[in-house]
Amino acid sequence: MSFKTNLLRFIFISILGVLLHFTYEWSGDNSFVGLFSAVNESTWEHLKLLFFPMLLLTIFEILLMPDKLPENFLFSRTIGIVSGMAFIVISFYTILGVIGKSYDSINIALYFAGVLYALTVENKLYRKDSKNLSLISAVILFIIAISFFMFTYSAPAIGLFKNPLS
Repeated sequence: MSFKTNLLRFIFISILGVLLHFTYEWSGDNSFVGLFSAVNESTWEHLKLLFFPMLLLTIFEILLMPDKLPENFLFSRTIGIVSGMAFIVISFYTILGVIGKSYDSINIALYFAGVLYALTVENKLYRKDSKNLSLISAVILFIIAISFFMFTYSAPAIGLFKNPLS
């Protein structure tokens, strides 16, 4: 994909992700909005800020320009999303372990770096000959989305889901 396309993707994902950080509070803690927005400061909830904008962008791109997308688009996007989320989690806990404290400025930078990493991984996969794994990719995205919905209001008692402010 072109630099311009990737820049537009980065801007769309980043702006929507930043907005999703605040939409739950802005909605008066609306439960439906909370399914897609961060409802607390846990790492898990912040992964929504990458996942849902990229999922929405994926749907837009498939509906609006299906003929312009590579054959392995959905597979590449899915691996990009999962890689970006993994990058955020690994980087956050590594930095937290080294520094011993969480800083908002670093966390914000990690989010943008995660978006950039997701798009980079995705773009590298476009260039590879791979089978069209769209059905498997769609199932993976569906499972991740359902996991976000389920764990938003019924989170397991492990660190990834812990709200550091409570």
